[in-house]
Amino acid sequence: MSMVSTSVSLFLPAFYTQDLGLGMASVGAILMLSRFWDVLTDPIIGYLSDRTRLAMGRRRPWILAAVPLVMISVFCLYLPPEDAGPGFLLAWIMVFWLGWTMFNIPYFAWGAELTPRYVERTRITGWRTMAGLVGTLLAIAAPAASQAVFGWGGRNAEIMSMIGVIALVLMPVCIAVAATGVPERSDFVPARMKVWAGLAIMLGNAPFRRLLFAFVFSSLAVSLTTPLFVLFVAHIILEPTAAPQVVLFYFFGNLIGVPLWVWLAARTDKHVTWLCSISLMGITFPQFVWVGPGDVAAAQLILFIIGIGGGNTQVVPSSMKADVIDLDRLRSGEDRAGLFFAAWSTATKVVAALGVGISMPILAWFGFDPTVVNPPEQLESFQLYFSLSPLVFYVLSALLIVRYPITRQTHSSIRAELERQAPPSEPAGSTSPGPGARSS
Repeated sequence: MSMVSTSVSLFLPAFYTQDLGLGMASVGAILMLSRFWDVLTDPIIGYLSDRTRLAMGRRRPWILAAVPLVMISVFCLYLPPEDAGPGFLLAWIMVFWLGWTMFNIPYFAWGAELTPRYVERTRITGWRTMAGLVGTLLAIAAPAASQAVFGWGGRNAEIMSMIGVIALVLMPVCIAVAATGVPERSDFVPARMKVWAGLAIMLGNAPFRRLLFAFVFSSLAVSLTTPLFVLFVAHIILEPTAAPQVVLFYFFGNLIGVPLWVWLAARTDKHVTWLCSISLMGITFPQFVWVGPGDVAAAQLILFIIGIGGGNTQVVPSSMKADVIDLDRLRSGEDRAGLFFAAWSTATKVVAALGVGISMPILAWFGFDPTVVNPPEQLESFQLYFSLSPLVFYVLSALLIVRYPITRQTHSSIRAELERQAPPSEPAGSTSPGPGARSS
C-alpha cells in the first residue's frame, strides 16, 4: 500500500501531464477534487468500522474489502490507455481513494488498539513505518535500479508501469499476512453514541485539536512540494531521469530517522521529539534554493537530511493519536478509534488536495510549462516557491507542538483512570487472536 500511495503523490501528476498531455491546471483540479471526495467517505468508513461486529473483527473486514478496489484502480491508473483523458483520471482516482480509505482508517485504528502503553505505541508505529518504508523504497529503488542496469525505468510511464505490476503482485500477499496473523481487541466498548453528540465530544478534545492542526500544517509543507518534485529535478537540476535516484535518499534518511526518533521518544515526551524533527526539516528544506543544473548530489544530501526528520512524521504523531483516543474513551465511555482516524484522515487528505490543487495552478500562473524549455524568470519563480513555501507551515506546526498538554505523566493518569473503569474480567488492552493466529 505504501508503494502505491507514494507513487500516486510523487509520480502520477508528472505522468499525466508530461506523458499523457493533460494540462497542469486540469490535473491539479482533478487530484484536488478526488481528495475532497474523501471528506464524505472518511467519516462514513470510520463510523461504520467502529460499529462493525463480525466474527473476524471490526477492522479486518474493511481491509479485505478494500483490496479489490485498490487493485483494479491501480491497474487502470498505472497502465492507462493512450487516449486516457480527464474523465478517465477523475473516475479511477476516486475509486482508488475510496479503496484507500476503506483500508487506511481501519488499519490505523487497528494499530492504535494493539496496546495501551505509552512507549510501546511508539515502538509499534515505528515498526509499521519501517515496513511502509520497505514498500516505498521498493517503489523508488526498482525503477532506479532498472534505469541504471538496463537503461529503462527512469521515465514517468516506465516508472508507473513497473510500480503498478509489482504492487499488484505483492498487495494481496502482504495484506493476507496481516489479516491471518494479527489479533484484534476483544474488550472494546462498542460505539453507540449518536453522531452529533460524539462529534461534539471529539471536537471538545483540546489536545486532539492541537495535534490535528499541527499535523495538518506539517503535512501541508510536504504536500505543496511533493507533486512538483519530479518537475523540479527535470527542469531545475536538468536531469529528467534522475528523480528516482534523488528521491531514494529521502527514504534512506527515513531508515535512519525512524529508529532514532523511537529511541528518543522512549526517553522523553513524544511531542519533544516531534518538535525536533519539524525544526530539522524547516531549516533544511529552504536549502533547495541553492540547487542548480547538475546538482544531483546536493539534492540527494538535502533530501537525506529532510528524510531523517520526516521519519518521525508517521511514528510519533500516530502514537500521540492513540493517547488522545484514550482521553476520548475516558470522556465518552466508548472505543471510537475509527472516528478519530477518519477525522484525521479527512483533514490530511484535504491538505493533500490543497497541496496539488494550489501548487500546480500556481506554477501555471507563473507561466511554467512542463512540456517546453522555460525561460529563466519562470524557473526562478518555480525554485523560490518550491524551496521557501514549506517553511511557513513548519513554523506554524512547531508553534502548536511546543506546549502540547498530554505528556508521559498526563497519559499515565488517563490510563490509570481507564483501568479503574475496566471490567475486572477483561483488563483494558486485551486482545483476541485473529483467524490463523497461534496463542502463546
